[in-house]
Amino acid sequence: MAYRGKNLRSGDLAEQLGALLLQNVALVSPVPRTEDVGIDLVATLLRNFNRYNYIAEDSFYVQVKSTSVTEIAFKGQKVKWLYELQLPFFVASVDRKTSTIHLYCAHYLSDVFVTNPNRKEIILEFTDTMEYDCSDDRESIRVPLGPCVLSWSLKEVEADNKLIEKFYKLLKKHVLLAKKSIETRRVGVADQIRWETGKDPVVHQQKIKLVKTDLTQEIIAPYLSTFLMNLILEKDLSTTRSLYRLFEKKLEYEGHFEEIGGKRVLIPFNAKLKK
Repeated sequence: MAYRGKNLRSGDLAEQLGALLLQNVALVSPVPRTEDVGIDLVATLLRNFNRYNYIAEDSFYVQVKSTSVTEIAFKGQKVKWLYELQLPFFVASVDRKTSTIHLYCAHYLSDVFVTNPNRKEIILEFTDTMEYDCSDDRESIRVPLGPCVLSWSLKEVEADNKLIEKFYKLLKKHVLLAKKSIETRRVGVADQIRWETGKDPVVHQQKIKLVKTDLTQEIIAPYLSTFLMNLILEKDLSTTRSLYRLFEKKLEYEGHFEEIGGKRVLIPFNAKLKK
């Protein structure tokens, strides 16, 4: 006699329904079960180009869960996998009874990783927390996913011919912020984002916990070089003066100046090291 687990079948049906609902607003590439290591779908935003064509733009990962699931746990190597994802990570909660999908973007993860990048366990909870500021650096932590970015049903797909356009405009903002966070959290910087369902996300402050590694310099170098080149070419004297004063104060605090003949002089770096 052949058996099929009820929970597995329920999960498969939720995943298929989630894919169908997303296919009405984006390009969707399902990940085969044999290749599924935590990502069920890869979705790509579609921008309206003309009456005949869409333009495919940013992509993001989606893990699909039934609404009966209230949390998702990542332990050990799975946390490392989550940290190293190069595309924004979304979670879809699918209600089969109402044929409705609730799409969440895990913005708070960047704050969590900046606070402690070496966690052993992260548990994502389907809770609609609108403000979250991680101050917990313990190895195991529970993190809210919500509020959801957007929710829609098959009925709304049929009734709202502007849904794909609304989805694009809203998700574009979430995806761009999430992509930026993936880059900056590797050097200890995280934008703290606020959002409500169906409304644009807003960066309200920034958390900085700089990590001093060779990787930090490698990541920052191209951006810093471009920034300095723009200062030189565009002659932004106001910014140049501000940076000069900032570096001067830092050197003064570290004791790199001394009085010689009544004048303040910058000590040669080698001489400072010998002291």
